[in-house]
Amino acid sequence: MDRRSPWRGFLSAIAALAGLLGLASGSVALVGFAAAWAVLLALAFLASRHQLGGLAAERRTAPSAFEGDLVTVDLFVENHGRRDARFVVASDLFGAGLADRQSVLEPGPLPPLHRRPLSYRAFVARQWGLYTVGPLSVGGWDPLGLWFSQRELPRVDPFEVYPRAVEIESLSARGARATIAPREVSAAASGQSLLFRGVREFAAGDDVRRIHWPATARRGAPMVREFERDLQPVFALFLDLDRRGRAGLGRKSTLEYLVRVGVSLLWTAHRRGDVFSLIAEGDRLILLPPGQGELHLAAALHELVTARQTGGRPLVEVVDRHRDLLPAGATAALVSATTEVDLERLGHVVGALRAL
Repeated sequence: MDRRSPWRGFLSAIAALAGLLGLASGSVALVGFAAAWAVLLALAFLASRHQLGGLAAERRTAPSAFEGDLVTVDLFVENHGRRDARFVVASDLFGAGLADRQSVLEPGPLPPLHRRPLSYRAFVARQWGLYTVGPLSVGGWDPLGLWFSQRELPRVDPFEVYPRAVEIESLSARGARATIAPREVSAAASGQSLLFRGVREFAAGDDVRRIHWPATARRGAPMVREFERDLQPVFALFLDLDRRGRAGLGRKSTLEYLVRVGVSLLWTAHRRGDVFSLIAEGDRLILLPPGQGELHLAAALHELVTARQTGGRPLVEVVDRHRDLLPAGATAALVSATTEVDLERLGHVVGALRAL
C-alpha cells in the first residue's frame, strides 16, 4: 500500500518554489514562508517518528487451515509511549492468501500503557503446503497526515494449509464397531475394557496380575480374569512414497493424489471417532502411533503435507514390515501411487493382515 501523502508532495513543492522565488527576487517574505513550511514538514516528520517509538504489536492466529477456509487473525496494538497514539496502522503478510498485505487501522486515541485488539480475515487461496504469516509491521501518521512511519517486527509464524477433505462414506461400513463400554475408563491394554466377563484357566502368556485368587483357591489351579473386548474402531493408513511411482507435476502429480486421498481418509476416520495411525516410508520414516482427537489429526495432516515421494521401498514391503502394529480387528487402507504392484506378494500380506 502506498502511504505517501499527496499533500506532503504539494506542500514540499510550494515551499521549494517559494524559496527559489524569494532568493531570486530578494523577497524576505517568500523566504520566510518557505522556511516556515520546511519547519512544519520537519516537525510533522519528527512527530510521526516519536509516536512510532512507543508502539508495539502482537499476532495470534491458528497454525493451520484447510484450502478455502476463512481465517481470522487477531492483532493487538500496544502503546508504551507517554502520549496518546492516533491513526495507528498494523500491517501483516498472510502468505496463504492472494493479497500482498493485510492492513488494519486504529484511529485512536490509544492512551499510554493501553492495548487495543484488532483483527482481519483472510481467505486461504493457496494450495496445500507450508507458508508463513508475517512479518508484522506497525506504524502511524503524524497529526497532520503528512508523514507515515512504520517499524517491522521480526516475528514470522509458520502456517500449514491442508487439502480440502472429502468424507468417504464407504469407510463407515468398514472395521469394528464401538461397544457401549465407555472408552475413557478402559484399561491401558489395547482391546480390553473394564466390563468383567468371567474367569478361565491360566494359559501361557497371560498376565499374572489378572489372576483371580479366590477362584484359584477353589479350583486348585491358576484362574485368570477375562474381560469383554473393547471393539473401538482402529484405522491405519499405509501410504506409498516409493520414488519409482513418482509421475506428473503440480496438481497432476502422484504425490498430489496421494496426499489428498490420505487427508480424506484420515478426516473420515476422525469424524467417526476412530483411533487412527499413519505409516509411510519416504525420505524418512513416518510412523504416527494410534491416537484420537484434533491434535492427533493435525499431527497426521502435518506429516502428509511435509511428506516427499522419495522412498526406496514399495508399498507391499512397507506393509509387511509394519503389519505387527495393527491390532486385531483393525481396518487398514493401502494407498498406492502405481499400478505396478507385486500382486502375489500383496495377496500374502493382505492374507496375513486378515489373520490378525
